[in-house]
Amino acid sequence: MSHPIDDVEQLIANAEADMPPSTRSRLIAKLRMGKHIDEAAAELDISPKQVFSTARILQPFGEQLDSTLTAQRDPSLPHGTVTGYNKRCRCPECRSALQRRI
Repeated sequence: MSHPIDDVEQLIANAEADMPPSTRSRLIAKLRMGKHIDEAAAELDISPKQVFSTARILQPFGEQLDSTLTAQRDPSLPHGTVTGYNKRCRCPECRSALQRRI
């Protein structure tokens, strides 16, 4: 019988294996150099979906990703709106705006 804690541990282990610390670090470095998340992920042969999925599972990485995306976002965009998301912003506020709309 599987216990929920076993499932969580397996989920974390899978996320770590699919996107190891070196890949996560390189992604953050690329974002800090001004690359868009889509381009940075493609250069590392991962998908943006995989990045955000891993960020939900590995909380410290998720916090680092959100703070990096917030720091690097374009100040001229209307953040926290679907418009900001449509203009390719992936900061936490713009992602939230999209989720509220769905």
